[in-house]
Amino acid sequence: MANPLNRYSVSDRSGLAQNPDGSVDIYIQSAAPAGHESNWLPAPKGNFILWLRVYLPDQTILNGEYRVPPVVEVK
Repeated sequence: MANPLNRYSVSDRSGLAQNPDGSVDIYIQSAAPAGHESNWLPAPKGNFILWLRVYLPDQTILNGEYRVPPVVEVK
């Protein structure tokens, strides 16, 4: 989806802002979230598919032990 950030993915090199506890919230939505633009992953309105791509996975990924953090809908 075309967007003003030209952002189509996020990674450890995306300049995401961390929370005080070191965690990172990523805002996946069609409009920029006020105050959280640095952590915005633009998405189309309506349904879309979200993929997690892992490069050089360690053993926890390969054997299914790693649990992907949940996507939480916030209204």
